[in-house]
Amino acid sequence: MLKEFVLTLVHYVLCLGVFLRQTVTNFPNSFGSFFKKAPLGRIRSDARNLKKLPLHVGLVIVENEYSYRDIANVIIWSVALGISYISVYDINGEIKRNYILLQKEIQTSKEEILASEKLKYDIEILSSNSRDKSRRDGGCSNIKQVKVNLLCEEDGKPSIIKVTKQLCRLVQASQYRIEDIVPNNVDSFFQDLTKFPDPDVVIKFGPVDSLLGFLPWQIRLTGILSFPSHKQITYKTFLSTLVSYGHTEQRHGK
Repeated sequence: MLKEFVLTLVHYVLCLGVFLRQTVTNFPNSFGSFFKKAPLGRIRSDARNLKKLPLHVGLVIVENEYSYRDIANVIIWSVALGISYISVYDINGEIKRNYILLQKEIQTSKEEILASEKLKYDIEILSSNSRDKSRRDGGCSNIKQVKVNLLCEEDGKPSIIKVTKQLCRLVQASQYRIEDIVPNNVDSFFQDLTKFPDPDVVIKFGPVDSLLGFLPWQIRLTGILSFPSHKQITYKTFLSTLVSYGHTEQRHGK
């Protein structure tokens, strides 16, 4: 009788061990999935609790491979939080060339995260090659417009050269004075060129400690945060960057 009791007890202990091992093994995936599928109500609540919300977020990917689904998730989380401008940069322009793939992933993520939202979103995917590559939700007045700019190295230093040449031509034609070439005025030329405000915060993903040429003029006052990778990024991780940004004091050289 005692022998049977001991064997039964050992059996239950072994079963419990197997159950706990499976639970611990699967917990990270379940935990990450929970935050990847954060409900819209929670995202809106987080947006209200942020100390300040950026108007323009830059995403700089300095990795060899790209997860378009994870990039799309970050874009849609930004949209749900109320961010109107998002730039996505990789030095070689691979993301820009594969904009159709990114557009499909954005649509999938949009349907999952913003499905319960009554307000419609018109997410324009822009690049220097074609200013509007997205499908539009035109015909409805209840639309929130969001712009996503796909950038690469040619949109960095070459854009400075372009603006410099433009200023030189204006000075040569006596339409502009050399004394007027000051940072605030140069800003307006860049914003006319890109139709985007300067980034408030840039999030760099990858092991390289460099932005690899991302908008060198526009980020002189930008907060920069880094993460090891954009792959498998969770909503909680992304939100933490905006919380950090909110607690950063911008002294503007003072």
